[in-house]
Amino acid sequence: MNWNDFGARNRRLNPLWSLGAGMNLGELQPYKEMIALSVLLQVYYLELESSEQRSREDLVELAWNSLERFGITKHGSPESVERLVDGLLWSGGGGDFEAYYYEDLSREIAVQKYKYFTVDEDATRTSWEENGTTVYRLSEYAMELIFMSHEIIDEFQVSIKLLEIQMHIKHGRVTRAMQDVNELISRVRKMTQQQQEYRNALRRNPKHIFSEYGTRRHERLEEIHQQFDEERKHFDNIHRSLARLANDEKDVIDFNELRQLSERVELSRRVHDELAGVVLSIFETETNLRLNFPEIFWGAAGFNFRTHVWEEWVKPEGLPDGDSLETLISGLFSPSQDFIYPLAWAWEEQEVGFLPEEGTDDSEEAGVEEDYRYVPRGIPWTEVCELWLPVFTGVAEQGSFTFTAEAFPEDTRQRWAETPNAVDLWVQFFHSVITVQEQEAEGHGAADECQKLIQRLIADHPELEVLRGARLRTTIASEPQGNVCFPGLEISPYTITIVEK
Repeated sequence: MNWNDFGARNRRLNPLWSLGAGMNLGELQPYKEMIALSVLLQVYYLELESSEQRSREDLVELAWNSLERFGITKHGSPESVERLVDGLLWSGGGGDFEAYYYEDLSREIAVQKYKYFTVDEDATRTSWEENGTTVYRLSEYAMELIFMSHEIIDEFQVSIKLLEIQMHIKHGRVTRAMQDVNELISRVRKMTQQQQEYRNALRRNPKHIFSEYGTRRHERLEEIHQQFDEERKHFDNIHRSLARLANDEKDVIDFNELRQLSERVELSRRVHDELAGVVLSIFETETNLRLNFPEIFWGAAGFNFRTHVWEEWVKPEGLPDGDSLETLISGLFSPSQDFIYPLAWAWEEQEVGFLPEEGTDDSEEAGVEEDYRYVPRGIPWTEVCELWLPVFTGVAEQGSFTFTAEAFPEDTRQRWAETPNAVDLWVQFFHSVITVQEQEAEGHGAADECQKLIQRLIADHPELEVLRGARLRTTIASEPQGNVCFPGLEISPYTITIVEK
C-alpha cells in the first residue's frame, strides 16, 4: 500500500466526518448532518451571487428554510436550530474544530485545526458601518465539502463554474481561480469531443437523431441557446474583475500570475466558442436532414400481434373452433428449434474408444460374416501402476515428488513416452485437489481414475497406507527450467505435494 498520501486523505475527510458531531439537537438529532450540509450549500450559492446575507441570523433563517424544505419543521425549535448554527460557526470550546490525522513525513499522529466558516472581512467592514453585524463566508474546508458532494459541471451546466471563478478573482484568490479555469477547460474539451462523436455518428446514420440523446438535445435547443448567452456575459464579467484586480491590488497580486490567469480565461472562452460551434452545427445538420431528406426517416410500420391479429381479426370474426386458438398462439411459445443431429448420426462419427476382438479362422473358412463384439478401451493399469509407483513412494517418504528426467532411469523414461494413459493422469491430478479415500473400495472401485490408481497402489504396496486421508495438490514447478523433454515425450514439471493429512 502507498502511504504517501494517506495524511492528505485523512485531513480532507476529517471535516466531513466531524460535520454535525457533538451536537445535541433533540428531535433534530437524526437529521443534523443533512441540515448542516444544506446550510453550507445555501451559503455557497449566496457567495456566488455576491449576496451579503450571511450573518449568524441569516444562517439561522437558512436552517429553518432547510427544515421546511425537508418537511421536518415540527421537529425543530428555536433553541435546537440556533444550537446547530452555533455548532457550525464554532467548536464546543468556542474556537477551531480539532481532529487527529496521520502525518506522512513524521509518521506520527498530529492535530488538525479547521473551521467551516470564516469572517468575510470585506463584507463585514461594510456591514459593521451600517448595522454592526458580522458576515461569514465558507472556509476552504467547507468549500471542499461542497465540491465533494456534487458534480460541478453536468453537460451544458457550466455557468456555475464560471461564477466560482469570478468569485475567486473577486477575492484575490488567483491560484484557486487558475485551478478552476484549467478544470473548466478540460471538461469543456471533453464535452466538445462527445458532441463531435455524436455529429460523426449522425453523419454516418441519420437515424441517430431518434436516439435518446438526440431527442433530449432537440427538446433543449432553446435552453442551450440561453446557456451560451449567459456564458458570454460571465466571461465579460470575469475580464472586468481581472482588470479591477490588476488596478486595485497591483501591490499585492503577482502580475505574472495574473497575466497567466488572463490567458487561461481567454483560452477557456475559445474552447467554449468551439463547443458552441459544434453544438449549433449539429442542430443545423439535424434541421437539414428533417427538411430536405425526410424519406430517410420513413420505415415500414411494425407488425403487432395484439393490434393486427387479435383486435382486427380474432375479436371481430372469431375462430372456427377451439383447436384454432392453439394453432394461432403455438408459434409464440414454441418457436422452431435449430436442427440437431440425431444420436445415431453422431455415434457413427466416433472412431475411437472401441477395439474389435480378433476373429477366428473358423468363421472365415465357413464363409460366415464376422460378428465383431466391441468392448470399451480400458486403461492398462498394470503398466500405469508400475510407472506411478516411484511417484507415490516419493510422496509418502518425502511429502512431494516432481516429475523430472533425472527422477527416472532411461528405460523408465522410454516407457513413460510409450504409455500415454500414464501421462494423462498428471493432467487429472493437476485440475483438482485429491483426497485419498480412507477406506479401500471393493474391487478397486473409485470415483475417477486418480482414486483408482491410488487405491491399486495402496492395495499392492502396504507401505503406501500412510497416504490414506491425505490431500494431494499438484502444481507446476516455478523454476525457470521449462518443460521436461526426453525422446518421445514433453511434459510440464508437475509436482505432487501433501498439503494436509
